[in-house]
Amino acid sequence: MKTADKTGTVSYRKMIENILPQMLNVGIPLNEGRIYLALLLEPDISASRLCEITGIPDSKIYGSTENAVKLNMIEVQYGVPKTYRATPPSALMAEVKSLLKDRYENSISISESIEDRLQEIWIGMNEHLSADNGIEIAYVVKGAINIQSKMKEMIISAKHDIMAFIPDHGKFLTVREQLLEAKLRGVNIKLALPQEALKRLPDDSHKYFKLFALYPQCRGTWLLLVDERLLTISSMGSDAEISAILTRDRVLVQMSEAYFENPSCCFTV
Repeated sequence: MKTADKTGTVSYRKMIENILPQMLNVGIPLNEGRIYLALLLEPDISASRLCEITGIPDSKIYGSTENAVKLNMIEVQYGVPKTYRATPPSALMAEVKSLLKDRYENSISISESIEDRLQEIWIGMNEHLSADNGIEIAYVVKGAINIQSKMKEMIISAKHDIMAFIPDHGKFLTVREQLLEAKLRGVNIKLALPQEALKRLPDDSHKYFKLFALYPQCRGTWLLLVDERLLTISSMGSDAEISAILTRDRVLVQMSEAYFENPSCCFTV
């Protein structure tokens, strides 16, 4: 079947090679993409002419054009014969963006559901392992991104108490939303930050947190204590080198709780 190669100075073949793969990547169907590109170059043409340009057989052209209309890619001009023209690219991409957004939000929702189910199994299995062995298991978490993810996970799972010893305002902001959500669930929260960071908090922060100010000599220690689970973080090294230890060891938990009572480290504000 003979196909048109060029309209004006734009090559249909080049568009198929360079633009169509990108259209496929964002979810535009193959034949519908071929039709749209053809109509960009040659508007107001019939289905038979579309077959000539795109190479789509007669048996599939009408189904593909109907689907392209549903996707807001092309418009129908009724007559004898019917003709088609491409919609503006802005209309097409608005439809694509809407579909991508829906797909993304649905995928995020599914991934969060999977995470919750797997996390429940993971916690249960490790608690049983610890109890069966009669020993406390400690886990090492490495890398700033992984530690931040673990902090959020612990705060989200909190049921009763959170004690957070965070000597960096920027790192506090990464978990602030989770802390506020925990407070709305009725969790008691003690939060220790450097004095300059406390000054940057909203005026109503005391309604959500029991606030403590850190002395400079105690800013090398990072602690997150959630319902007797302790995450202690080393602030030394790069983001890739930073590490943390997660444990339920009662002695370490009690030592961490004592930080909030030690007047040489922090004081109530």
